[in-house]
Parts: sequence; structure tokens; C-alpha cells
Amino acid sequence: METIIPSGSNATGSSGSVTYSIGQVFYTYIGVQTAYNVAQGIQQQESDETLGNPEIEEPEASIVVFPNPAADFVNVSMKGTEFESSDRSYKLYDILGRLLKQNKINQTETQVSLNNLSPSLYILVVYVDNKILQSFKILKK
Repeated sequence: METIIPSGSNATGSSGSVTYSIGQVFYTYIGVQTAYNVAQGIQQQESDETLGNPEIEEPEASIVVFPNPAADFVNVSMKGTEFESSDRSYKLYDILGRLLKQNKINQTETQVSLNNLSPSLYILVVYVDNKILQSFKILKK
């Protein structure tokens, strides 16, 4: 069987892949006669895989900074097995990028004092193994 596909492609996404064609026509030759049969068809790929809803994995690690806006302190909460054996720390910067405070994070929840700081916007950067994990804008009242 000979197939002529004027247009088509492959589409891939997080749930699987699809091969499609537009205007697919195939010709068949029957026996020793010179008669051809022309028909429209659908391209289908056989596969053992079934498409369905993939299982959604819940994140095992999370980092939260609260309360925000804050008056006297913010809490840095780091939960997850990825953080247990890593070197964790934070740095607090003012809006001009000047380093104001830095310290190690040794527990799942650490308190960062804002007592001696004036009301303003601050940037709290959390590091894991000396790489930036996440940064937070902190508004001090």
C-alpha cells in the first residue's frame, strides 16, 4: 500500500504524543488488473502505551517566608528531605543591594529579626549549598 500525505506532523506534550496528518490519501493496487482504488484514510500508530492522566507528584520540598508584611521578624520555613543534608543560609539586603544580615539556617524554621531596620522593602535570599534557592521581597511595616 502506498500512502501520500500532503501535510502532517508529530505533536508532543506532557501527557503523550500524537502523530497526525491532513488530507491523507492512499492508493491500493488490486491483483494484476490496472485498477487503482483511491480512498481517504486516517494515520494510526500502534502502541502499547496508553494515554491517560499521569500521576501528579506532590513536591517534596517547600520554602515559605511569613508573615509578609512584617513588623519585627519573618520566619523562614524549609520543609523537605532535599534540605536536610544541605548547607542552608540566608542573606538580607536593602533595596539598594547592601548586605544587612546573613546567617546559617540550622532548623526547619528560622526567625530573621527586623527590629533594628526602618520600614522599607528588603530582599531575603535563601541559599542551599551556596547557590541561590529563592529570593523574597519583604515589606517591613
